[in-house]
Amino acid sequence: MRVVAASRSNSLTPPGVAALAMAALVILVLNRAWGAAVCPQTTASAPCPKPVKAVVKTVVKVPAAAVTVVATDPAPAPTSWQSTLDPLSAGGWVLITDGPVDNPSVVYASTHDVLHNGNVVTAWVRWEYSRIQAEIYPLHYQSAVTHEELDCDARTYRRAAVFFYRRNNLQDKALQFTALNDDTTWKLAIPGTEGDAMLNWACAPVVHKIAASKSGGGKSGAAAAAPSSAASSAPTAAGGGIDLHTKR
Repeated sequence: MRVVAASRSNSLTPPGVAALAMAALVILVLNRAWGAAVCPQTTASAPCPKPVKAVVKTVVKVPAAAVTVVATDPAPAPTSWQSTLDPLSAGGWVLITDGPVDNPSVVYASTHDVLHNGNVVTAWVRWEYSRIQAEIYPLHYQSAVTHEELDCDARTYRRAAVFFYRRNNLQDKALQFTALNDDTTWKLAIPGTEGDAMLNWACAPVVHKIAASKSGGGKSGAAAAAPSSAASSAPTAAGGGIDLHTKR
């Protein structure tokens, strides 16, 4: 029995080994084929990297009709102080220029009572300031009317009278000066200044045409009547001096 068993064992050994070898070969071929397909450039120094998991992001689109846009009210535009000024059309005032940036103001000239004597035009000029002026102690004012003599040929000017008002639009009259010792000299008008603007307006042909009918007025114009918007609140001081009365 032992001999027969040994004979059977010996007869079965070669085929079994061959089958195992064949199976191992098939597995090796399949592994190489799979590796070449998944990572064709795999080497010993650069092993095939691990597979990366793909991340899929889901984007949810909101229909345009579902979005509500709330419109805000536009910010109100700042109110300019110039918009609060009264043109005082009864006095014939026309805007001729803006004042300097460091002291915002506007300058008007009146088409009323314009006098013409040769090359000199005498006219009333109105000054409005955005801030209270305090350079004349103890006077505080925000508007004024001046009587200006304007030499069109020499491009010079001088002041014959001035009336001050504590508020804009010639309101709340304060002091008046009709004898100005410091303003009797002629001043050169620097281009771009208020004096230059006064001369440009007064020496324009249309103003000369208006003044031609009143050429009988004197050169000084100091005794001329104030324009209608200022006359009622600016009585002339006795003797042409300074009116120091502030109670009206």
